Amino acid sequence: MLETVTLVLELAGKPMRVREIHAAADAEQLAGEPPRWSSVKAALAANAESGEARFERVQYGSYQIKA
Repeated sequence: MLETVTLVLELAGKPMRVREIHAAADAEQLAGEPPRWSSVKAALAANAESGEARFERVQYGSYQIKA
């Protein structure tokens, strides 16, 4: 799920809300199956707070690729 979320945000090129990320991953069937809401949220949360974070939380419920 981490790669799927990363790809969605890279393709968007702008901050997205979690709901939008989930919908884009589902519409494009990037994961091969419908993504679980909890998996999308977990991937974002776990990779926005670490020292090697891939994502940046720009506001409540909105993320972007870390610059």
